[in-house]
Amino acid sequence: MAKRTRLWVIFLSLLLIGLIGLGFAAAYLVMQKESVTIYDSETAVTLQGKFDTLDDILTTAGITLKPEDNIYPQEPAAALQIQRAHPIIVQTDNGTETYWTQQTNLGPFLAEANISVPRTAQVTADGRSIAFNQLDQTPLPGELSIEQFVTITIIDGTQRQTLRTAEPTVGDALQAAGVTLFAADGIEPALGSWLLPDMTIQIKRAMPLVIEVDGRSLQTRSHHTDPLTVLAENGIGLIGQDYTIPAANTALQSGGLIRVVRVSEDFIFEDEELPFETIYQASEELAIDTTAGLSAGVPGIKRKRIRIRYEDGVEVSRQADGEWVAQEPVNQVIGYGTKITTGIIDTEAGPREYWRVVRMRATAYTAASSGRSADHPNYGITASGVAAGKGVVAVDPNVIPFRSEVFVPGYGIGFAGDTGGGIKGLWIDLGFDDGAIETWNGYTDVYYLTPIPPADQINYLLPQVLP
Repeated sequence: MAKRTRLWVIFLSLLLIGLIGLGFAAAYLVMQKESVTIYDSETAVTLQGKFDTLDDILTTAGITLKPEDNIYPQEPAAALQIQRAHPIIVQTDNGTETYWTQQTNLGPFLAEANISVPRTAQVTADGRSIAFNQLDQTPLPGELSIEQFVTITIIDGTQRQTLRTAEPTVGDALQAAGVTLFAADGIEPALGSWLLPDMTIQIKRAMPLVIEVDGRSLQTRSHHTDPLTVLAENGIGLIGQDYTIPAANTALQSGGLIRVVRVSEDFIFEDEELPFETIYQASEELAIDTTAGLSAGVPGIKRKRIRIRYEDGVEVSRQADGEWVAQEPVNQVIGYGTKITTGIIDTEAGPREYWRVVRMRATAYTAASSGRSADHPNYGITASGVAAGKGVVAVDPNVIPFRSEVFVPGYGIGFAGDTGGGIKGLWIDLGFDDGAIETWNGYTDVYYLTPIPPADQINYLLPQVLP
C-alpha cells in the first residue's frame, strides 16, 4: 500500500513537470514571433517574425529606399515610418536633371543641391515666373526652369537693339554690348541695377551747356533738360528769390545758356515831417487883436520803410513796405486877446467911442457899380435894405459886425449895411452917391464904434493878411 502511494506521487510529479515544460515551450514559441508594421506614404505593411536589422525588415517587405528617403526610427521597432523624398525636375542651360529632396521650399532645395541661381536669371516653377527674392518662400515645385540668359532692349538716341545676355547688371550688359558711356550721360535704370527679363535700358546722351552765375561762366555737360537739375549737378543752388533765365520749367536745348539771377533785398527808412497844428486859446489878459505864444509846436515824424530789390547787385525796384508815426507832432498854442478897451476918436459928427481899430484895404463903389442896371427893381438896394450911397459901407460880416457903425478917417462914419461877393477879409468898400464917387484904393484904419456887440458876435481872430 505504501509502495503504491509512492508510485502515484512520482507519477503526479512527472506529470506536473511535463506540463510546466510544455508551458515554457509555448511561451518560447510565442516570444519568437514579433509583429512589425511599416508605414510607407499612404500604405501600411505588417510583418510577423524576428528581424535583427532594418535591411532584414525592408527586404522581407520588398521595400526599396532611395538615399534621399528617411526611415524612423533607424533600428528595428514595432512601427517604422518611411518619409519619401520628393522628385523635382530641374532644367538649366546645361540640360535637365531629376533631384530627390526632403525640402519643402525652393530656396533650401537649391542650397542643398548646390544649384546657383544668378540674381538676373529667369526662374519658372511649374510654369510660374518666380522673382529672385521669392525663392525661399516658394513651395517646392515638380518642375523648375532656370534660364541665365535674359532678353533686354537698349535704346540709345535713335538707335535700338535687342539682345540676350547673361550679364548680371545694366552696366555689365552695356559694356558687353560695346556701348561707350560718358560721365554726364544718363542711364535708366542705373548702371548698378540688376537685369530683369524684357528690361528696356534708356541712354540719355549729355549735351553741352553754359551756366552764368556769380560773375563767372561755366562750361558743362548734362543729359537733363531742366535748369534746376543741371545747376544741382554743378553744385549751384538758388537761395530765397533767386531765379533762372530761362525759367525752371523750360526745356533746355544743346548749347543752351542758363543764367542765374541772384536776388537780394535791403530796407531803408525815410522820415517825413508831420506839421503841427496851431491851436488858438482865448485870453482875457491880452488885448483884442493881440496874440502871445503859450507853447511851441514840435513837428512829428512819419517813418516809411522802403524795400529795395537788387538783381545781381543792381537795384531794380523800390516800393513802400509800411509806414508808421514814429513821433506824434506837438501842437503850437497861441493865446489871443479878448480884453476890450474903448477909446475916443474925433469924427465929423463929434467925438465917438470906439472899441477896436483894424487896418483894412479900402475901395469905393456906387449903386451904378454894384452890377445891377438902373431899371432893376432892386437897383441901389443893399443887403440890409437901405439905399446905397454915401455913409453905407460894404463889409465882410465875419470881420465887421453887420449893421454896426465904423469910422474911416477921410470918409467919415459908415453903416455896415452892405456885403459883396468880392468883399472878403480885411476889406471895406466905401459907398458913394451916383455921380459923386471918390477914388479909394489903399489901406486905412477902421474904427469899430460902440456899442460893443455881444461876445458871440465878435470875431476875435481876424485874418492876418491884407487883401
